[in-house]
Amino acid sequence: MEYVVVAFRSRSHTVGFSDFLRSNGISNEIVNTPKEAGVGCGLSVKISKFNFSAVKRAVSMVKLNSFAGFFLVTIVANKKIVRSI
Repeated sequence: MEYVVVAFRSRSHTVGFSDFLRSNGISNEIVNTPKEAGVGCGLSVKISKFNFSAVKRAVSMVKLNSFAGFFLVTIVANKKIVRSI
């Protein structure tokens, strides 16, 4: 299983970005930021890796200064592997 998390340093920006994506037809979920990422406010936006390109464009459009990065989360045999992308 793989998915992408979009991390921010602000909870309000995380929630606002999630709402922005939903209003533009991109499904997402607010989740705890994986501790392995080592960044953010504790909350991130989880998206399908198939929506990554569209979400990357959305991040550049909204220009939130609290953006902390994109992380690919891979779960293999109940082990979470997190890497910056």
